[in-house]
Amino acid sequence: MKTIRSLGVLALILILCTALICPSASAHRVIVQGRVSEIQIKAYFGGGDATPMADADVEIYAIRDGQEELYLTGKADEDGMYYFPPLIGVSEYRAVVEESGHKGEEMVNLTGGAGLAEAEQEEEGLPLTETIAGLGYLAGLAGIAMILAARKMRKQYEKE
Repeated sequence: MKTIRSLGVLALILILCTALICPSASAHRVIVQGRVSEIQIKAYFGGGDATPMADADVEIYAIRDGQEELYLTGKADEDGMYYFPPLIGVSEYRAVVEESGHKGEEMVNLTGGAGLAEAEQEEEGLPLTETIAGLGYLAGLAGIAMILAARKMRKQYEKE
């Protein structure tokens, strides 16, 4: 009986020491946050060779609340690429590209998935949850060890 109490006290001390020494179990967590700093438009002629629309005129329209307004105008580079920064609060754009009578347009929609603010709010509660879960695992292992020790002691007691 004294051995069971000793094992119980030892398990309790182990659990408390682990909780004080390692308050958050986040050694393996990786946090990745994405930010959209620019939007890329690529314009090229169709066909087998996909020739870029070098120096093509580009117009970018921002769509807010269903209303479309001209946001930027510019020229594509020699590879048919045009880059522009997104507006805060606008998630949909229409890009119109024109060169020597050839015209094309593309809708760019940035929506989809949780935003960064929502991901950061979800992340705040994780360390406490992980700590409690870790303590639960340790308590479970201590309980299993105590059961095994009690069975061993009972077998020894029954032999005597």
